[in-house]
Amino acid sequence: MALGTAACSGSKSDDNKPNAAGSSSSSTAPGTTTSSSASSTGPEEKLPDLTAAQVVTAFTDKGYKCSTDEAYQTCAQGVTSIQVLIGKQPRPPVISLQATGVAAEAATKLSDFAPQALELAHVNPRGQIADWLKQQQSKASAQTTAGDWTVEFSTEADTDQPGAILTLTDKLCKVDCGAE
Repeated sequence: MALGTAACSGSKSDDNKPNAAGSSSSSTAPGTTTSSSASSTGPEEKLPDLTAAQVVTAFTDKGYKCSTDEAYQTCAQGVTSIQVLIGKQPRPPVISLQATGVAAEAATKLSDFAPQALELAHVNPRGQIADWLKQQQSKASAQTTAGDWTVEFSTEADTDQPGAILTLTDKLCKVDCGAE
């Protein structure tokens, strides 16, 4: 599947509400997490940034098969995968979550995959992004911002690999922020 390198300017925000959902995880180690289910007990824990290599290690530790494809590390399990842009930045400048299949089914699988994937990748605010993604189920595409991320959702139907994609682009990245 091809990944776009979205520009960081001119992004439209569909939802700027602060997230009240929390995370039940208290772990900050890359390979150890617990359920990301929403809780009304307060704001979610802010997790420290991970490098691209640490994100890949977290997914490998959870049983994902990871490989390098040009500028990205891809970790896949079943119909879901994450692509992480490789680089020397303090956190990955691009993270793409994907689910393959018929668009509607893939969007549902992506929504189910996103909370755990965003937690493993230490994305903040992961709860806000996961909640926003659930609201996009009937749409072909949407875009918002959350924290320091530009967030884009899209579905692909008329390709050799149909599915749903959630791409996060770091708004703070200034150098080597996309695949060449």
